[in-house]
Amino acid sequence: MLRILVIGFLLLPWISFAKDIPKTTPEKTGLKLLTEYLNLKTSDIGFRSDYTEPDSFRLQIVSSLMKQPLGMIDYIENLKNSHINGQPEILSSYLFKDLAQENQTVRGKAYQADISEIKRTYNLYYTNRAFNQLLTKAALYLDVIIPKSKEKALAFLTAQQRRFLLNEFKELVVLRKEDEDLSVTAIDSLEKVEDSYCDSFVTFGYKIDKDPLLDAGVKCLRDLLLEINNIRELLKSKSISAKKIIEGTGYLPSNTDLESYLGMQSGWKIGGTGNDYYHGDYKFIFDFGGDDVYDLSYDPQNPHGVIIIDLGGNDTYRSQSDFTLGSGCLSVGLLLDFGGNDRYDAHSFSLGSGYFGMGVLYDASGDDIYNGDTHVEGAGTFGFGLLIDEGGRDIYNGAVYAQGFGFVEGMGMIYDVKGSDSYYAGGKYKDILRYEDHYLSLSQGFGYGLRPWMSGGIGAIIDLNGNDNYYSDIFGQGASYWWSLGAIYDSSGNDNYQCFQYGQGAATHMTLGILLDDYGNDVYFGKGLMQGCGHDYSCGIMLDRHGNDTYTAYDLSQGAGSADGVGLLIDNEGDDRYFAKNFKNTQGYGNPRRDFGSIGLFLDLGGKDQYLGNGENNYFWRTNSKWGGGMDIELNSLDSLKDKK
Repeated sequence: MLRILVIGFLLLPWISFAKDIPKTTPEKTGLKLLTEYLNLKTSDIGFRSDYTEPDSFRLQIVSSLMKQPLGMIDYIENLKNSHINGQPEILSSYLFKDLAQENQTVRGKAYQADISEIKRTYNLYYTNRAFNQLLTKAALYLDVIIPKSKEKALAFLTAQQRRFLLNEFKELVVLRKEDEDLSVTAIDSLEKVEDSYCDSFVTFGYKIDKDPLLDAGVKCLRDLLLEINNIRELLKSKSISAKKIIEGTGYLPSNTDLESYLGMQSGWKIGGTGNDYYHGDYKFIFDFGGDDVYDLSYDPQNPHGVIIIDLGGNDTYRSQSDFTLGSGCLSVGLLLDFGGNDRYDAHSFSLGSGYFGMGVLYDASGDDIYNGDTHVEGAGTFGFGLLIDEGGRDIYNGAVYAQGFGFVEGMGMIYDVKGSDSYYAGGKYKDILRYEDHYLSLSQGFGYGLRPWMSGGIGAIIDLNGNDNYYSDIFGQGASYWWSLGAIYDSSGNDNYQCFQYGQGAATHMTLGILLDDYGNDVYFGKGLMQGCGHDYSCGIMLDRHGNDTYTAYDLSQGAGSADGVGLLIDNEGDDRYFAKNFKNTQGYGNPRRDFGSIGLFLDLGGKDQYLGNGENNYFWRTNSKWGGGMDIELNSLDSLKDKK
């Protein structure tokens, strides 16, 4: 390893280069310095698309960022800025935009309904005009626009192929604990069955046009929120009262059919301000408040839209089946809760899950608990799943494919605005092929594709405030696999990140991963392929901009590239501590094997730092690798030097 003491900085040729440093972000300035020191250019960080045969499921965003992986920093910042409190439809529109296919130029539109297409002419049971307007719009979407948009999306699929989506394809994202006891031969046989499912799906999956259904969902959310907010304002001003609204009409003809009244039709329920109980498979629920209990189910063989609106109270939401609680399965599912300390206990494909559809769970305030199993808490497959929580100290528990998970042509996201939160993913399904005592997570900003059949999607967590805890095991925390993108952006707070392997800005097999933490004194711990690691034509970035941070890893971590991969760890400022167990492949290491070799870059741009490993305070260094090295400098002194010149 070659080290260069920075005390002699003014004697080096860097002084002439310092004059030309552009006024840009510290990480971009630092990267320009280090890459030139290693005889590289920042433009060397990129991948050609012809290393693999393209498939029809590749997303434009992922394809573009594979060519310029450093663009992940700007992308995740734009994603962070795409939400406005109280307006989840804006972020939903943004996610829809990002689900364009690689060569797609025109996006499909929702079915354009005529008012005459409502299935039946409803009589008015409720007397309030604003409330009837909300119910009318909901009925139009649930009865006409959403189901006909679904038909547009699946128009070229046969009945058998549609059944395939709910059966064989679903098996590709379902794990079972009993598989832990299978023999190696049995596991191999099971994998061959799943491979056959992939082979079958690619013969017709390209015919699916998810856009009309997603467009219908975004428009439904937008239109309903206008009416909901109008009702909330009227209630707040006491222009109307919930009690008066739900009294309804004072007279009904004898032998009346309640099904003919708007809001009273089958699958619809209106609740008052008391503690209500809902049980079964619903299309529409509007609840004015109270501590309510929801025991909900859904039959995916008879897909339909679901809209649940709860204006307040400490509510309990419980799944009695998969595909509930803000879940869109071959449809659109919206769960909008506007207040209270709520608890959500789900099965799988729930809590902001879009499975060949769109699912949104919006919780405006309160200290909430979210529990789920698989494909939950912001998970998307051929669509998007979004969980927005705008306030409170929240707890997120998931088993696998959870907490910002993006599968094929899908995007999954958690957006948490305020509060010190806890994220836990794993602990149920063992990683039986590698370990006896570790579990698969595949969560917390994780993008996943099926190698080599189908490119993956985008998984992200955005957390703006609070001292947060992130716990995962195998694959998590801004990681990805096969032509996908996994990302975490944590804006502020003293955060704790714990992950065993493949995490914290890690990417494996032609893919992208980033963990960006802006402010706070943070702790990062992991074993291997961590903290800015790219393996096999992949790029992993870990960027911490402020705070006194502690990094611990065993091997192939802290700015490590392997098998033509690129790994970057960048810390902009703060008095930091770095610990690595294996000095040979950490803190700026580029594995020399295969083709042109790998790039591993380690940058600390300010503060008095401590190292156990290759790094040292106020030094440049090269490691015994292909394109690997690091630097610890005071970037502010460079800025001062430039200003003086």
